Amino acid sequence: MNLRSIDLSNDSVALERLISDIEEHDLHPALGERKVFDLVDPRTEAQSASCGLVAADDHGIFAYLPLVEEEKGGLWTLETVVHPDHRRPSVLDALLKEATRAVIARGGEGIRLWGYVPEVLQAAERSGFRSERELFHMRAPLPLTDAPRIPPGIRIRGFQEGIDDRKWLEGNNQVFFGHPENGNWELADLDRRRRRPWFSSEGFRMAWDGEVLAGFCWTKTPSPRAGEIYVIGVLPDYQGMGLGRALLLEGIGYMYTHQHARACVLYVDAANSPALRMYRSMGFRHHHTDRSLLLFPKGKYSTDASGYPCS
Repeated sequence: MNLRSIDLSNDSVALERLISDIEEHDLHPALGERKVFDLVDPRTEAQSASCGLVAADDHGIFAYLPLVEEEKGGLWTLETVVHPDHRRPSVLDALLKEATRAVIARGGEGIRLWGYVPEVLQAAERSGFRSERELFHMRAPLPLTDAPRIPPGIRIRGFQEGIDDRKWLEGNNQVFFGHPENGNWELADLDRRRRRPWFSSEGFRMAWDGEVLAGFCWTKTPSPRAGEIYVIGVLPDYQGMGLGRALLLEGIGYMYTHQHARACVLYVDAANSPALRMYRSMGFRHHHTDRSLLLFPKGKYSTDASGYPCS
């Protein structure tokens, strides 16, 4: 097994093929969104260090390990994009060991690994990772029978680019204060998503009380097979009046009517019991679980053992 640092100028085509093969096999995104941006829009990812390792054999690249520094000298996130034919314990254990060495060589003290493949999660546990968090992927067939009940005085419309940007960012960061994925967004984060092929300003449903933002439901429909509730939130002053459920149904209705989605998917934290009850009452069912695991390995491997210049 040949493991080396990624070279986007030469590896991009092989990586696209690897990711496509994995997603066709797993019926699951092979990479988290931020790691996708590292590949398709790298010039906009300047907020933190990132690097990646690729593993290859005589047939080409079969594994990609993207690493992103979340905290200077602290925590890095890791994902493991491994072709199904290579998910053997010996291979996965070696990949995680080398990724750990690369993080230590860069001064990192901890690794957060996101995974959904059982073989990868088992390898992580063998390597000393411990479970941190679970995200439920839930799914419902469309159409749903419920209609949105918009609270009095609330008006819902699509996102108006150049007009709603700042108010939405302020509202989003208020709703998701401290959230590891959705919190502390800047205009650059919004712009990255506007550049994606799936972005639809009308599919970004906004709830207004006059000129005051009350809530939002951002949808994405990358294919008619399934639309996704990408981000949904209700501002504190408007919680408890049924606006969240109304926005959810509004977003689902838009994806079904205008984008012909045949199913709706969403992610929810496994510990969010109120949200889980609402989703289940609407017909959503658990499809699979994504897990994050943590490892603080400093001192376990020698930094001298790493020869991978992540840059």
